[in-house]
Amino acid sequence: MITLTDAIIRLIVSFFLGAIVGFERQYHEKPAGFSTNTLICLGSTIFAMISLISAQYYGGDPARIAAQIVTGVGFLGAGSIIREGNKISGLTTAAGIWVVAAIGMAAGYGEFGIAGFAVICVLVLQIFFRRILGIFESIKTFEYITIKCEPDIQIVTKIEDIIKSEGVTVIKSQFYKMDGKLIIKLVTDMSEKTFKVIFKKLLSFKEIISLDR
Repeated sequence: MITLTDAIIRLIVSFFLGAIVGFERQYHEKPAGFSTNTLICLGSTIFAMISLISAQYYGGDPARIAAQIVTGVGFLGAGSIIREGNKISGLTTAAGIWVVAAIGMAAGYGEFGIAGFAVICVLVLQIFFRRILGIFESIKTFEYITIKCEPDIQIVTKIEDIIKSEGVTVIKSQFYKMDGKLIIKLVTDMSEKTFKVIFKKLLSFKEIISLDR
């Protein structure tokens, strides 16, 4: 049986665990910050406890209500995903919302050890490993390419196909017209050897006027 004291303790634990993750997200100026993560964690805890209480008093599957949290929070997380051209942002925020809901459910079921360790894992990932990744990104060499070609939309598709065929990631792209010609600026992570291969293939297109690094 879940007593009032048990419920209060679980809500307090849920509040602080959600707040810890939320504080880190707020500090890094993410869309889902302190309040959002705390409320998601609290809400998941409440639903998990309601599942247990309803099963105790009325019978049925204690996981029935809690199972809907996974679906419901999935829609909430999807709302934080934004696509801008070729760039997609908000995936980490959406995944974080999903994990915070799971932490809240663990607290609601009284699994404080699982909930607490999950928060530690989230913080280690978001703070420690992201900094390590940032170090690697800072020493990574990027290739800047400027392509001048005829204003034909098909040539853009051809260029993208050539680059993707060599396993190169386009980090940033920019398109604009100048003097009646199409200018394409790309930022990639290709190596010198790969660049030479792509350079040779691109120059075979008659639509391309020039290619500079």
